[in-house]
Amino acid sequence: MSSAGAFDYVIIGGGTAGLVVAARLSENPDISVCVVEAGKDHSTNVDTMVPGFAMKNMGNPELDWTFFSSPQPHLNGRQIVLPRGKGLGGSSILNIMGISRGNAKEYDAFEALGSPGWNWQSLLQYFKKSETFTASPQELSELDITPNPNVHGSEGPLQVSVPRWVSDTIQPFRSALESLGILRNPDSLSGENSGVSGAYQSIHPTEVVRSSSASAYYQPNKGRPNLHVITGAHVTRVLFDGEKRDNKLVVSGAEYTQGGNTFTVSAKKEVVVCGGTFQTPQILELSGVGSKSVLESKGITCLNDLPGVGQNLQDHFWVPFTKEMDDKIDSFEVIMTDPARAGQEWMLYQELKRGMLSSFPSPSFAYVPVSTFTDEDSCAKNVDSLSLSLGPSESKTIQKQKEWVKSNVPHLEFAPFPGCLPAPGAVPKPGKHYYSFFVCLLHPFSRGSVHVGSADPLAAPVIENTALDNEVDMNMMVDAVKFIRKVAETSELGAIGRSELLPGVEVQTDDQIREWIKNSVQTMFHPIGTASMLPREDGGVVDPTLKVYGTDNLRVVDASVIPIHISAHTQATVYAIAEKAADIIKA
Repeated sequence: MSSAGAFDYVIIGGGTAGLVVAARLSENPDISVCVVEAGKDHSTNVDTMVPGFAMKNMGNPELDWTFFSSPQPHLNGRQIVLPRGKGLGGSSILNIMGISRGNAKEYDAFEALGSPGWNWQSLLQYFKKSETFTASPQELSELDITPNPNVHGSEGPLQVSVPRWVSDTIQPFRSALESLGILRNPDSLSGENSGVSGAYQSIHPTEVVRSSSASAYYQPNKGRPNLHVITGAHVTRVLFDGEKRDNKLVVSGAEYTQGGNTFTVSAKKEVVVCGGTFQTPQILELSGVGSKSVLESKGITCLNDLPGVGQNLQDHFWVPFTKEMDDKIDSFEVIMTDPARAGQEWMLYQELKRGMLSSFPSPSFAYVPVSTFTDEDSCAKNVDSLSLSLGPSESKTIQKQKEWVKSNVPHLEFAPFPGCLPAPGAVPKPGKHYYSFFVCLLHPFSRGSVHVGSADPLAAPVIENTALDNEVDMNMMVDAVKFIRKVAETSELGAIGRSELLPGVEVQTDDQIREWIKNSVQTMFHPIGTASMLPREDGGVVDPTLKVYGTDNLRVVDASVIPIHISAHTQATVYAIAEKAADIIKA
């Protein structure tokens, strides 16, 4: 076994959070930082940089870990595809570049659940620190955005802009929602995110390429002599030195494999695990940190009995709604099926940085509370009677979540997509144009888990994502599908819509919709919670300084520490958490 050297800080995972922490810690030239990343540097990969190519990268094993859930009995035995970014930048090089923030109440819940100093106001400074927001008055007007200057950053590494290409479906979408009483939100990043609003995106405003943690935090700083990055290196475990400090385990470094060989890297100060919601609990368990019963069943010696590791998995789940529409309106079918038009769009992007390839594909969103799409009182009653077999972390967060059913906290997101979304049963007709909605449940009551399946560090973790495994979640999704049909039938959208492709006109009764959902539901790629920042007695894994309980110098910084879900795409929150974590570590 060879040594790769010793550094002050060893960061496991060069993803969205890992590269932020590495860049901030290495600002001090007297501090040495080493990042160990299993994937490669994809900085020059055109497929990751061109915004319009985003969705083609999912499933590419060079860029995506291509995880799957276990077969889910409540979904007719289906396995859910669970994409996660692989390479420098992590999921920030794989996602579809949406920038959003949750409701202030959700971030305040972090503190209410037992983590002092973690709330909306404390995180706002880090949302701002992470970004530089740029948009012209014309772009803002077209998307009906009125930015609140108090909530946006102007000097951060991450480039945030608004879409340049706006589909002709957007104005009918806005008008349809207004006719149903869903009002405009001038700036959904302000802590109040209910309503219909224009989208923000992690795309450079002038270069018009993806802005990721790789391009924003790593590339400008990779020449620092005190920042070392090892790629193609799969971490197999965290190493403990056998000694204890104040009765806590002391981390000495990490072990990894590269090219068939095993190496170690030493940490003089701390190891920071940034493996993400699926791989952080796997790394902890392989290292002997986790539930004693889980570890011993896999032949792993338990060094730190911490039952919360791998528990409290939460995600956003969505189903598609798709209609054929007026073929005079452009949709992504034109560049997928017409080579001449695809060539024109490519030239337009290359020469003018305009057109369908230049932007996040959904330039407008709606976030709505329970009362908008289902009966609030009935839902609250069903939630109160919800009976689930839960551990302490799940029980604690669900009690808080119950408070939001009768509030302005959004529970449903829907966004128009100018095209037919890839989904089971989606077989578009040649030459036809489509529009779709992502219909996404933001606060499911289901709780899953992620654990090692064996002591083999190269095997995929066992992911039980339990999507819609209870009647409350399933009923909300059924009502959401019926509500989206109501939106599509308004005069505004009805004027451009044609026949319904998904769910399809044959799917009408609640039972039929429920069965279709079982065969169609997917992840929205926002898993959180498997190393929750909660008190230890409540099933927590890390404390408010993000240190793993029972250890002296091991931290976790990624989406796995988020204890309760937010009504937003997660990347902006992960950037803010990582920025705050860097300041905590420096203190």
